[in-house]
Amino acid sequence: MTAYIPRFAFAFIALSMFATWPTAASGQQTSEPPLAPAKPGSQPAAAPAEPRAQLTETVGLLSGLYLYQTYLTIGLLADGKAERVYDDKTARSVLATVVGPLSAVDKQLAVVGKLAQTDADRQGVERLRTTVALLRRQSQELTAFWDTGDATAGARYAATRQEAWRQLTNLLGLNKK
Repeated sequence: MTAYIPRFAFAFIALSMFATWPTAASGQQTSEPPLAPAKPGSQPAAAPAEPRAQLTETVGLLSGLYLYQTYLTIGLLADGKAERVYDDKTARSVLATVVGPLSAVDKQLAVVGKLAQTDADRQGVERLRTTVALLRRQSQELTAFWDTGDATAGARYAATRQEAWRQLTNLLGLNKK
């Protein structure tokens, strides 16, 4: 029920993201606000002056990558079940293991949001939490579609998936050329 995206596109997107993001080993940092994940192709800047800025930047980056992976996995499960690669029980079981941790992630992000010292950090946390909520709703809509087979439920899943993708591309800077 997801839009057709060639399988190689997922690999290309992932490789292009990871190939251009700064790594801890290189010591490179970006000039983005601390909780905004580093954008592919961005110029490295000097290391943050304080360890807290480094910590919040790392939390933002790892959270964004986790949400991106969750989005991909939900779509792959939907496609796999539609193509009968996964039976119903397996697809539901794997979906539960993928979506279950989102509750804990949301709770921890709420704590991080309360500790945030800048408006940019608070806004970054809210963007992450909005994406968490969309991924949870996407999972619920997919389950409703699996339960009923109803085209309306499938359309709700597809619409939620598109909105989650829009949020993720903005969050991770994937919409920049």
